[in-house]
Amino acid sequence: MRSSLRWRLTLTYLSIIMIILVITYVFFSLSFRDYYYNNVKSDLTRQSILVAEMTIYYNSEHDNGLEPFMQSICNRTATDTDTRVTIVDSKGIVLGDSSYDARYMEPHNNRPEIYQALQGNTGIKVRKSATAGVNMLYVAVPFDNGSVSGAVRLSKPLTEVQSFYLKALMILIIAILVTGIVAFLISREVANKFSRPVRDVTAAVQDIALGNLKRRINYRADDELGVLAYAVNNMAQYLETTIDEISRVKNRLETLLDNTVNGILMVDMGGRVTYANPMALTLLATGKNIVGRKHVEIITEYEIIEMIDQVKDSLEPVKKEIILHTNEDKVVEVNVVPIKDSRTSAHGGVLLVINDITEIKRLEKVRKDFVANVSHELKTPVAAISGFAETLLNEGSENPNVEEFSSIIYQEAQRLKRLIERLLELSSIESGMSGVNQEKLDMSQLVSEAVAIVQKRNNVTNNNIMLEPIKKPVYVRCNGDLIIQVLTNLLDNALNYSPEETMVKVVIEEQGEEIKVSVIDKGEGIPENEKERVFERFYRVDKARSRKTGGTGLGLAIVKHLVENHGGRVGVESTVGEGATFYFTLPKA
Repeated sequence: MRSSLRWRLTLTYLSIIMIILVITYVFFSLSFRDYYYNNVKSDLTRQSILVAEMTIYYNSEHDNGLEPFMQSICNRTATDTDTRVTIVDSKGIVLGDSSYDARYMEPHNNRPEIYQALQGNTGIKVRKSATAGVNMLYVAVPFDNGSVSGAVRLSKPLTEVQSFYLKALMILIIAILVTGIVAFLISREVANKFSRPVRDVTAAVQDIALGNLKRRINYRADDELGVLAYAVNNMAQYLETTIDEISRVKNRLETLLDNTVNGILMVDMGGRVTYANPMALTLLATGKNIVGRKHVEIITEYEIIEMIDQVKDSLEPVKKEIILHTNEDKVVEVNVVPIKDSRTSAHGGVLLVINDITEIKRLEKVRKDFVANVSHELKTPVAAISGFAETLLNEGSENPNVEEFSSIIYQEAQRLKRLIERLLELSSIESGMSGVNQEKLDMSQLVSEAVAIVQKRNNVTNNNIMLEPIKKPVYVRCNGDLIIQVLTNLLDNALNYSPEETMVKVVIEEQGEEIKVSVIDKGEGIPENEKERVFERFYRVDKARSRKTGGTGLGLAIVKHLVENHGGRVGVESTVGEGATFYFTLPKA
């Protein structure tokens, strides 16, 4: 309570008033003392001069003598002025004294004030009286009545002066104390008046800080507190609106995360779990109370732990398919990405997004098995149709329609045969049966072999395909036959979609830990919205042209799977009307 604003204001006001009163007291006391002492000196001086003037009335012929005359002046003056009066001649002999018998007093010519008076000056001195034994204020003036000269001295005890001075100071102190008490009461009321709005604002702010955002300050004024109250009310309104909106967003986000089919898990840089939604708990087959625990304590799949540690170290996203052996061998796709604060650029941990793709994998297997089985089953009837059609063509017929129809049957049977072979090849690649035997090979040598095969198969020369020379061999670890197949597919496509007078260029580049091979043509190019789909099976940009060239729509899909089985990636860059660049990358050996 003593530290409240009201008390601080009260004490401040009171301190200021007391300082002013003390300064006033010191100044007044000093001024009053000097004034009083000066006033006493002036009175004694005037009275001494009057007494000196009285000595001129001495007449040696009529008066009884000099000493009795002077003694009578001393007695009368002492009675009138309440002072001690002493009269001495020019030699310092005491002629009269109002307090003591002059006959028994020693000469006073050695007294400082009388000495100055005998020299013709006014002597003023404060000292201890040798006769009375107390501190006295002495004032002496010279006199000369023609027959007698000397000095008149008036004195007054300082105890009387000090007593009067102390009484005046006591009155002043009492006045100051009364003034101080009145000032304290007034300052307390003034401080209370000023601090009451501050207390109201403080109480409202504390209430708002505790969560009561509907609290408002009922203070209306044009002063600083009024402006503060208005600002606090606006702040509370803004906070209430903002927190309501944040709460709605938080509730929607919690509903979304709690009901999503994806498992979401967050781990901080210290390896502790900070969030896990219900699906993540279900997929990881763990308990509910995992927030705050180490991820190595709750995640039993070593591959997921390894992915988290990798992302924490490299700060690069990682994606991988994992079989959860602890949860009915479910197949999940795990995406681990670093979390970065956009404001501070600090890394706040990693985010795991776990997708259950067990059913997708099952359907994919069913599809692959279906394609493989159907392809195998179609090989025999297609071979029979092709054989019979070829026999009819060889035997000839007088009916031109029979010969034409037999040729069409044979050509379509051959096209169907190629499609079945491609489907079987793609099915074999997707099942992981290809590319298991890998060795360290020179990529430029593989490209040269592929160029030679394509030239021979398409009856073209070096004028149509050019390999850009490189300075040194570049080695990759791969299955040479499969990479040659990738290259021949890309070169065949480039030749098929390029004008005859243009050249297809092959470029080999080193890019860090990868080798990039690009096949560049000057064909019609690929529209921007179709670039992502060209590697899908059976997808053709120009369907009419593909049918004319005998394409199956599976070549680029085979390329994509073969490259990815080697740990590489494929892509295309193209501008419509300027050609296309198909490329793939492989890790260096």
